[in-house]
Amino acid sequence: MTIETIREKASKRIEELENPESIRTPGRTWTRYPEVEADSEEARPETEVEGDAEVLTGEKAVKEAGEKLFDAVKFDEDKLTAVHTANLNSVIYIRASGQASVNIEYKEEADTFAHVVVDAEKNSELELTEEFRNKGLLTSINEIYVGENATVNYGAVEASNSELTYSRRKAVVSDYGTMNWLNSQFHGDLKRTKIETSLKGDNSETEKLAVWYPTGEQHNDIAMHAYHYGENTRCQMDSRAVVDDKARSVYEGLQHVGDRADETQSFQDEEVLMLSDKAEVDASPKLMIHDPNVEASHAASAGNLPEKEVHYLNSRGLSEEQARKLIVKGYFEPVIEEISLPGLKQSIRKEVEKKLSS
Repeated sequence: MTIETIREKASKRIEELENPESIRTPGRTWTRYPEVEADSEEARPETEVEGDAEVLTGEKAVKEAGEKLFDAVKFDEDKLTAVHTANLNSVIYIRASGQASVNIEYKEEADTFAHVVVDAEKNSELELTEEFRNKGLLTSINEIYVGENATVNYGAVEASNSELTYSRRKAVVSDYGTMNWLNSQFHGDLKRTKIETSLKGDNSETEKLAVWYPTGEQHNDIAMHAYHYGENTRCQMDSRAVVDDKARSVYEGLQHVGDRADETQSFQDEEVLMLSDKAEVDASPKLMIHDPNVEASHAASAGNLPEKEVHYLNSRGLSEEQARKLIVKGYFEPVIEEISLPGLKQSIRKEVEKKLSS
């Protein structure tokens, strides 16, 4: 199958499909998607590779990925996924056979429809980072297959100044495998991201970290799902958001535990700091437990700028604005400190600084 064949197949399905589902509250649909007019000129991301990894692009990537391309994430899952497939202009296939790191950076002026398939072989360890700084429409899909006793650490900085950013990330994890995610969102009008981990293997685990900082009239919609199928699986989801001005934050977290997932441990926590009384926040953490022999919990909270902390910092000579900036930086730090990718940790701190200075 060629890229052109895949694109044609998806084009025929677009009009039949609905946009991705998001949380709804009575009388309100929180996320509304714009009509997409795409320009699918070939994208040329910058790629850096170190260690035991083979990286292929274009038709070679399609051929080597084979049936794993659009298997974890179906090309017709929803309308935006079909639009992504119909305009596909960057396909990358990564096979990790040992210890390796791959960094991909997108800085196109035009629209970017980026697709990455990862094959982490048995006992391999891959660090994969993607930084999105393009100016056009952005869709990004990751399909990651984690082999036995393999580890994949993935991190993304979504800082594209685009009307719409749509990201769909999914991993399938084998026995004793580990999939760690970090997703950060900063610029752009509407950002929709869904991250899934399917813990199929026994003793497999995942960690999901997320930070986002919408300001102005930005809208951020993020979903994080974990599916426990194997025995003795582990999941930890932690996220922090700061919401200012008239911005909106929508969050959905799901921990699904299958009926044979004995000894599972699954935990979820989402916290939001609201800097404006015009900002809007909605959160929907969920548990679906089909096996009683598990430990699982979820929590979500939202609060305003703590007046006591502001007053304390004022009393130490800081202005209101200086105190506010210091509190925001400190608010993100517990999650940033958990990031295992040093370069990405620094990139996220820089993006927070940019937000605070704008």
